[in-house]
This record gives sequence, C-alpha cells and structure tokens, in this order.
Amino acid sequence: MSQLFEKTLVMILCGGRGERLYPLTRDRAKPAVPFLGTYRIIDFSLSNCLNSGLRRIALLIQYKSLSLERHIFSGWNIFHPESDGFVISLPAQGRVGERRYEGTADAVFQNIYSIQQENPEVVLILSGDHVYKADYGQMIRFYLEKEADAVVLAKPVPRQEGRRFGIIRIDEHNRMMEFLEKPKSPPSLPSDKNISFASMGIYLFKTPNLIRALIQDAKNPKSSHDFGKDILPRLILEHKVYAYPYEGYWEDIGTIDAYWNSNMAFLSSAPPFDIHDAAWPLRTYQRQYPPAFMNRSTVQNSIISPGCCISKSMIRNSIFSPGVRIGEDARIRDSIVFEGVRIGRRARLKKVIVDKNSIIPDDFVIGEDEKADSRFFRIYGDGIRIVPKNWKPA
Repeated sequence: MSQLFEKTLVMILCGGRGERLYPLTRDRAKPAVPFLGTYRIIDFSLSNCLNSGLRRIALLIQYKSLSLERHIFSGWNIFHPESDGFVISLPAQGRVGERRYEGTADAVFQNIYSIQQENPEVVLILSGDHVYKADYGQMIRFYLEKEADAVVLAKPVPRQEGRRFGIIRIDEHNRMMEFLEKPKSPPSLPSDKNISFASMGIYLFKTPNLIRALIQDAKNPKSSHDFGKDILPRLILEHKVYAYPYEGYWEDIGTIDAYWNSNMAFLSSAPPFDIHDAAWPLRTYQRQYPPAFMNRSTVQNSIISPGCCISKSMIRNSIFSPGVRIGEDARIRDSIVFEGVRIGRRARLKKVIVDKNSIIPDDFVIGEDEKADSRFFRIYGDGIRIVPKNWKPA
C-alpha cells in the first residue's frame, strides 16, 4: 500500500478562467482566491494531499497565475530537494503545439511528457477550486480492492438535483456503466431510487490507461477534451471504472453565491467540517502580522485574522483576512473582507465582499440601498455586493 502512495502523481487543475467569480478573479486565478480569511481555495486540495500521505504534486496553471505561484512558493515549498516530494507548477508546455489548455483532459495531455518522466503507477486528477476534506488514501485502497483501471470520487445527491451535475450510473458493485452530463432524468443508485451519484471531478487512473486515453482523445477533432464528457465514456466501455462514494461536504466554488455561501457555512453552529482538527491540519502561507487587536468592540460569530485592528465597532457574522483596519463606530455584518482593507468611521456594510487593499471612506454605506450601491458596484446573485481590489472613492 505505502509503495503505491509513493508511486502516485497528483495533478491539480488550476487553469480555468473563473469568469463566474469575476471580479474576484480579475487579477488572480480562481484557486488563489482567499477563503476563510487566511487561506486560499487551493489550500484545501493541497492539504488533503499532504494529510493523505501524497507527496508528488503538480499544479497545471494558466490564467493570471502570479498570485497562485507566489502563494505556492511561499507556503508550499516544504519538501527537501533530495526527497521524493514536491509541489510544482506546470504551465502549458508547448510540446504538442503552441496553445493554451483546451479542456481538463487537454491540460493533462499537454503534460504527458512530465507524467512519463515521473513514471507513476497511478495519477490522481484534482480540481484546484473545490472546498472539501477528503482522504484520498481511501480512494486508493478502493482502487486496489476492486483491481480497477480507474476510480471516480462521487457524491450522493438527491435525484431531483442531479440535473446540475455530471451523473454516474453504476451497478450493484459500484462499477460505472454510464456517465451523463447534466441529464434531464438522472439515473438513481441501485440501492436507493431517490439518490444519484454526482461526479466530483476527482479521478484516479492507472497510468498506462490514462496515457492511451489522452492520446486517443487528442486525435479526435470533435472532442471537447473533457474528462467527464470524453475520456470517461470511452474508458467505461473498455476498462473497469468504479465510483467511490464520498459522504462529506464538498463545494465547487464556481459562482459568487457559492463562494459567499461556502464561507458563511463555516460560521454556522454546525460547520461543514472542523478546520481546527489537529489530526487533519489545513496548511497555508501567512505573512508576519501582529496579533489581532480589538478595542471596545463587539464581535459576534466571526473570523478575525492576525493583524486586524477594530476600534469601537460592531462586527457580526463576518470574515476578516489579515491586516484589516476598522474605524470607530463602524457596523459590519454578513461580509467578507480581504487583506489590507481600510474601513472608515461610521461605515456600514451588509452582505459585502471587499477585495484586497480597498478603502471604504467614513460614513460610507453598502448593502442597504440597491439603487445607491449600483452607482459604484455590481450586485451579484442573492444581493451580494463586491468592492473590487484596490477600490477607493474618486
């Protein structure tokens, strides 16, 4: 078992444009978007790898990757050069044509040379924009027990919600029989007619099978070069592909609403999972800041990061990244405030995401008047206002 862990190569897909998270992705890749104050979204997948005993990790990067690469260099350069472990970034290599990644499968295909150089027994494919806690070791053990050629991590969802996902039809032994992209009538599990299996976009492949499938897919001019739409349907016909059930919290941070809701979920009395679990540490990089300081303030049900200074203010159900400064008599609720933000005296914010280094002036109000807010900011989804990075009043 331990030998297979050592012979596993992890490839994390980090190349999407993240257009539905704009403007949070205006200057950064989606996996580099801050989360819960001190973390980045990518930290969840990377911490899962580390806690699962996986040490060979490659990030397939593309758009606006500077912030992500700085974070990886500063916080995840943790393996000795002479060890077998690494966390590295791989941009499009140009070995198969001068083009960017054109789909999840194409991103891996363009790095076939890197896979062959590492010569892993299995390749684990992850997405860098998911928030969840998963032991990939259980997936690897399942792979060995089934003598599988590939395994897909699958989340049980109510059948009526299956239309939003890529759905897996399985037999009574969890072998995949069909993959359907957002079907109108999702197939149910053999054991429960009210539940469907949704693909989480997490795949474990036997390396030779993966390489052959990628090469075949690259030759198909009609392919969208996507693992779910193109690779899996073909593999199911020729190989033993299984679905492994995942029962925990999992969120694809694909929209502003999903981002806000997922952050807020960790402020509830029953958070999705325990980020304070010493047995499963969530690693990140943090600049050196002094402790947070609060002077005659009321802070309820909130996350306050190091370096924050709050003076005579009311903070409720909010998340502050490091280095935030709040002036006297401010009122902030249901909001997410990124690093280095300055909020003036008597300012009021409700359901606002304030991006890095922005300045909110004294007496400024956001979140109470849609017409007034729309003069300065876009309003997203369920009434969420976003103050862009480096914003300040004209």
